[in-house]
Amino acid sequence: MVKVTLIHASWCTACPATRRLWKDLKSEYDFEYEEVDVESPEGQALIDKHGIVGVPTTLIDGEPAFTGLPKKKPTP
Repeated sequence: MVKVTLIHASWCTACPATRRLWKDLKSEYDFEYEEVDVESPEGQALIDKHGIVGVPTTLIDGEPAFTGLPKKKPTP
């Protein structure tokens, strides 16, 4: 199963929209989802491991996939 991890911060202006996007997608698709605060020990470890320089950052299966708000593909 795919695992999506969102690294976010309380002071981030784009993070709330990104959180809503992933929660909406979670209601439509089956994948694991977790949110990690950038200021937590786990968040700092992920920042260091991947050299992340901005939030929100989305990891998919443990690898950075998006920084910022991903674009949701429009439905026809």
